Parts: sequence; structure tokens; C-alpha cells
Amino acid sequence: MRIVATRLAGAGNVNCNPGFGGSLYYNEFGYVIFRFAGQGRVRFDTLDNSFGGHINGAVFTQGFQPIIIPTAGQGVQLAIASVGGAAVPANPSGVLANPDVIIPAQQNNPIPVVVSCANIPLNTEISVVVHPANGADVTAVGINNAGTLASSTATVPLNMPRGGGIIYAKAVTGIAGGAANGRAADTKTRSLAETGWTAGGERFAKMEITAALGGRQQIAYITESGKRYPAH
Repeated sequence: MRIVATRLAGAGNVNCNPGFGGSLYYNEFGYVIFRFAGQGRVRFDTLDNSFGGHINGAVFTQGFQPIIIPTAGQGVQLAIASVGGAAVPANPSGVLANPDVIIPAQQNNPIPVVVSCANIPLNTEISVVVHPANGADVTAVGINNAGTLASSTATVPLNMPRGGGIIYAKAVTGIAGGAANGRAADTKTRSLAETGWTAGGERFAKMEITAALGGRQQIAYITESGKRYPAH
């Protein structure tokens, strides 16, 4: 049993005992054998624990591990909206043989790549990378300086290699909440990425969000020592 909350309080019982629902069978001597499940494990993941009740289980652990799925629409979002003024389709394929965006040959470099962001603090550094069919990757950097925390955009000028390539966008931030624009004095008003701890007792420092044409958005939590914990 795992309980995740900002604050735990009150009394009562948290019970992971096996109960009486075990299985029975006859052995080779004709005796009835009962088999019961073992005791379960209990874990509290919370910033503030004042629970005063009883906990029954084989193992109890406590910490704060914020790698949980956020409520729909409230998590960070990153997507490539347009390339060279051409809108990216709603369901891009991300396949070079079937380009999602075709840029006119006469369009000169650098070309603007617009990246849309949600719940990413303004003025966060946004990296755009092109992986061409041949040659080295090309990288450009901009900031999401238009819009609000809930919805913003970054326009990144990029030198597109001949023949194009697969485009990725990446942001690394200590995201949202009370610490969006700096470190708050009260740790309980900071973002999850700043206050979170891994099960091994190491604090999270950043979140990395990566979006690619034709691919699923990837999120990873990064600890102060640089360890990465992908959020599945």
C-alpha cells in the first residue's frame, strides 16, 4: 500500500495484514492445507506527516517521491508548433520519408521554429535539435518569453541542414508551483521538482521535458547529483 499526499494527519489503522482469504488444498496424505498470503508493505510519501494511528504491515517506509502522474491538463507540456511558418500537423509521423513539414527551397536560414509550452515558467531555456539523415546534429536555443505560465511559446531561430531532419525540443526546469520564479523561503511552497526526494534519499533538482515530431513526450526527474529518473 502506498499513500501519496501533501499532508497526512489523524489517527486510525492502516492495515496490510493478510486476513483470512487464503487457499486450501489436499496434500498427498489427504490432509487439508490452508495457505495464507503474507503481510503487505506500507509506504507514506508526504511532505508533512502527523499521522498518529497504527500501521500494520511487514515493512513500513516513509519519504517523499513525487514521480506521479499529474492531473490531466496540469502537467508540463512541450510541443513543436511550427517550422519555418508552416504548422505541424496534429499527429506528426516523425518520418523523413514522409515529411510532416515541407520548407520552400528559397527560404533562407535561420528559420523560426515555434515551440509551445504549458506549465513551464517563462524565460526557461528551450533547446531545439535537428537530427539530419546525414551529418551532425544542429542545435539552437531560445526562451519561452511570450505568454503565461499556463501557455507560452518560444521562437527559436535554427539553421536547418540541407534535406531537413527529425526535430526535437527540450526544456530543463525546476518547474511551476510557488517556486516558478525563484526559490521560496518555505519549502512547502516550492515545486515538486525542488522539494522531492528519491527513495534513496537524494533530492530532485530539475525536470527535463523532451518532445519530438511523431514521438511521445518524455519527462525525467533529475537529482542534484545528475541521476535521471524517467517518469513512465
